[in-house]
Amino acid sequence: MEINPEKTLLTKQANFYASLAAEDIPREVMEKARRVLMDFLSETAAGYKEGEVASISIDYVKETGGREEATILCDGAMVPAPWAALAMGIMAHSIELDDGHRWGTCHPAVAVIPAVLAMAEKEKSSFIEILKGIAIGYDAMLRAARAINPSHLKRGFHSTGTCGAIGAAAGCASIMGLPAEKFAYAMSMGGLQSAGLQEMLHDHPGIKPLQPGKAALAGVLSAEFALRGAKSPRTLFEGQHGWLKAMCDGEYSEEGLVGDLGKRWEILLTYTKLYPTCRHCHAAIDLAREAKAVLKCTEEDVESIHVKTYRLGIVEVGQIFLPATFEEAMFSMPFSLALALRKGNVTLQDYTPELLADEELRRVAKAVTIEEDEHMNAIYPEERGARVKIVLKDGRSFEKGIPVAKGEPENPVDDKDLMEKLTAMLAPYYPEEFVAGLWEICVESDARYAGYRDILDHFGRFHKS
Repeated sequence: MEINPEKTLLTKQANFYASLAAEDIPREVMEKARRVLMDFLSETAAGYKEGEVASISIDYVKETGGREEATILCDGAMVPAPWAALAMGIMAHSIELDDGHRWGTCHPAVAVIPAVLAMAEKEKSSFIEILKGIAIGYDAMLRAARAINPSHLKRGFHSTGTCGAIGAAAGCASIMGLPAEKFAYAMSMGGLQSAGLQEMLHDHPGIKPLQPGKAALAGVLSAEFALRGAKSPRTLFEGQHGWLKAMCDGEYSEEGLVGDLGKRWEILLTYTKLYPTCRHCHAAIDLAREAKAVLKCTEEDVESIHVKTYRLGIVEVGQIFLPATFEEAMFSMPFSLALALRKGNVTLQDYTPELLADEELRRVAKAVTIEEDEHMNAIYPEERGARVKIVLKDGRSFEKGIPVAKGEPENPVDDKDLMEKLTAMLAPYYPEEFVAGLWEICVESDARYAGYRDILDHFGRFHKS
């Protein structure tokens, strides 16, 4: 059947996004955008200190030179906007603490926000326009991801990379104020650059941050090309050789992609991560922390741990029992549970070489068994929980299941929770004034008078040039 390129799923989205003024976006959406920005900036600051690939990317980007359009946060170097987006996306995803979206199985901040910030600095955009760009970028990315998952993920794709390029392009198109037609071309070019595979989870998972960084770069590139007159298929989604066929072989939800535009804002349905592991570990970690409190035990008391969860979670975090590196540990449910039973929490500072080699933690990790639960498979991703049974050496036990981890829309974090997470995460690297000052700019300031320059200056005060 012939498709009218002016009346496609893509043009429906682009027409809507391009028509929006900042005041058209609900207040709660803009407030959430402020908090995801705060979360992202904090992860970027920590990733700068911890990320091996982040360091490689920064060195490479600086060596390439080029026009001074946007700042690499923390490093302070000014480089072409696409390169700044790449480096910041890699930094922010280096510690697995960035936000996510369970229906789309992806991480929006690390793909969308680096592109929006790099473009906003180049264009000298207002703080309100930045928040609007974030909200639109999230919506475009997460609608695409919601529409094609879990089929997309089962085929081996990494949604953060594939869908992130579309969201980053939409966020940049918003910052540039592109009209509807060029907005559609920008999003289409983002879709043409969709890339990312889950295979990195099975060998050298530390390379994972490259994929959101590349999505952010693609978003900047797409908007710049559209501004200059490049055109791209408006039939991107439903075309004969289009994105929906390629990414999920036609197993998609049109309602997920374009339903309730302006009523269902996907940014409000994202989750906040409290632990530096893949999200599929979090429900089980919540339960292990509760078990420690109820049983008043440590990992030394544990005889066995049995976890029931869904297939996709097992694929991602149930394969590595004895991680050798920080990057592997972020994808190890067994080791994370052992840590939670010793520490009562799992933090960025708990993945030291000494703890990774700790014989007692390794004993407990080996005592974990993980079972696939067909009911959980059937209800995924509406629920993304776990059931955990912990048996102690003295015969006492704890058994409980939860449908979702802390931080999901149904079980949200409040500002106190978020600030506690960020303060603890950054404590080894920065004084409290860094976090408090960043919170004041991002969350508490009058958005009419704040600016990205304030954020850049604040970062500059805590980093050597």
